[in-house]
Amino acid sequence: METEQLSKQERAALDVAWHAYQLWTGSTDETGFRRSYLGHYASRDAFGQELVHKLGADSRLLHLPDWLRAYLRFDGEAVLRDFEAAGDFWVYDAPAEQGCFVFDPYERPLP
Repeated sequence: METEQLSKQERAALDVAWHAYQLWTGSTDETGFRRSYLGHYASRDAFGQELVHKLGADSRLLHLPDWLRAYLRFDGEAVLRDFEAAGDFWVYDAPAEQGCFVFDPYERPLP
């Protein structure tokens, strides 16, 4: 895999993602990895929050009064858990609080 232009930290994260992909799929197909790998996130909540934002759900809160918005927050981890349970994502939780790696199962190579 080409990693010349990545920082040391990015290269290490990509190596972990590559190994997680191989364990998940049983494949060493780099093209499949590139199609499937969606990124490294600080936490499940971080990815869930990004997902909520990309779906536009958080913008709906702007239509609510300020006093009410102060009490509302999307649970990103629960959002991701539901999408993962539905089969929309495969998530590898890195050890030692090193975040999570997210993959698109629809791009997973067939066995």
